Amino acid sequence: MRALPARLIAVLSLTVAVGWPAVGTVSARQDPPTFRGGINLVSLNVVVKDSRGRVIRDLTGADFEVRDQGRTVRLADFRVSDDPISVAVLIDTSGSMSLGTRLECAKRAAEQLFGQMLSADELGLFTFDRNLKTVVPFTADMQALRKGLGTIEPFGSTSLHDAVAAVARQLSDRRASRRAVVAITDGFDTSSDLSAQAAASLAGSIDVPVYVLAVAPHSEPPDAHAPALERIEGGGVARLDDLTAHTGGVSLAAEGALETGLAVKQILTDLRTAYLLAFTPDPAPGWHQIVVRVTRKNASVRTRAGFWMTAPEPAR
Repeated sequence: MRALPARLIAVLSLTVAVGWPAVGTVSARQDPPTFRGGINLVSLNVVVKDSRGRVIRDLTGADFEVRDQGRTVRLADFRVSDDPISVAVLIDTSGSMSLGTRLECAKRAAEQLFGQMLSADELGLFTFDRNLKTVVPFTADMQALRKGLGTIEPFGSTSLHDAVAAVARQLSDRRASRRAVVAITDGFDTSSDLSAQAAASLAGSIDVPVYVLAVAPHSEPPDAHAPALERIEGGGVARLDDLTAHTGGVSLAAEGALETGLAVKQILTDLRTAYLLAFTPDPAPGWHQIVVRVTRKNASVRTRAGFWMTAPEPAR
């Protein structure tokens, strides 16, 4: 992973007590997201797929190799379960979302997510332009979520990176071991303090994968002032991969009804079938790069890129 941008150190901090699952608290805005040294376990949600993009479901703990800073670590826990999931749905309400069918596509994607949640799952509905707004706090009440969805209207500029970081912080307090941010946007961030990489570093450090559903039509000409276009999983292009890749999530196209349905299915399949791993980290302070491999041939592995570790506080 590239070095953490200096601006992240100046903008925010997240100190995380490493547990099973990890739980986070917000601290003073002066240091990067960290795990406190000397505490038990680092958790990983790991998605494994074959060469055709199908989830591999029959692996055991012995099939995984996990490296922390290049050192192979022993798994302290390994689980394959149907635990409930907690998802923060984050809808872009900037002015550009009023163009064409973008907001309609965004609401359709959210509605499909609502319709496929199980009774034990929970969602929170948030919107963002320059500021983050909680429309419906985390709940299992799909009727309340649908009602909240009907109140959303576009207005303002876009602070996608800041909003992703903020809702990731909120997810760090949820009890579910399977958590994710699903951001639905046209992809033009115009006003964030954080870079995409900085927001991804925060979300990844607390094991919250970020998924982005891009609703800008492929036929639209790119903005001359936007960052370079990148290919995204499922076809099409986006400017969002830096926001997802280091968290274990992906960017997906969600313009038409068919691709939106496929994107929502992929997100929920990832969350419901991810392997849950835990290990005792090397106590060395600083950025810890995580590498996960499996013994299965032609398999691809997706998980967060690493975490930050601070030095243990001196005994008093």
